[in-house]
Amino acid sequence: MNTNNNFKQLEHEQDHLDTVVSFDNGTTFKVSKLMQQLNKFFQQSVLYKLPEKLMQVGLGTPPDYRNNWTSNVKAEILEPQSGKWKKGKVRMRVVLEFCPDEPEEVEITNNSDNNNSLDDIRKHIDITN
Repeated sequence: MNTNNNFKQLEHEQDHLDTVVSFDNGTTFKVSKLMQQLNKFFQQSVLYKLPEKLMQVGLGTPPDYRNNWTSNVKAEILEPQSGKWKKGKVRMRVVLEFCPDEPEEVEITNNSDNNNSLDDIRKHIDITN
């Protein structure tokens, strides 16, 4: 059963440079090279037009950081739970996520030292009754 919670971001930096994705149509990519091109397209096509598009829909115009959105842009955020402004940076990224059809098996180890084992619970119930 696939749910949105089962999706995990495919890493494509440093230790994961050789991760490969193969699509149903037979196309195969190294995730690092695919993400490099997707981010380049995102920066050149999407971010270039972002100020104009946001203005058209009445959201105003963000700072013109067309070449910096993928690295970082100085900003402040106001989170309802804190009620305070926090200074920092924002960035936009394109991510590729994967959800396996088969759930990953979780290895269960039998540890008799575990105080929460079913046997320990049974012993505790027997003692208290």
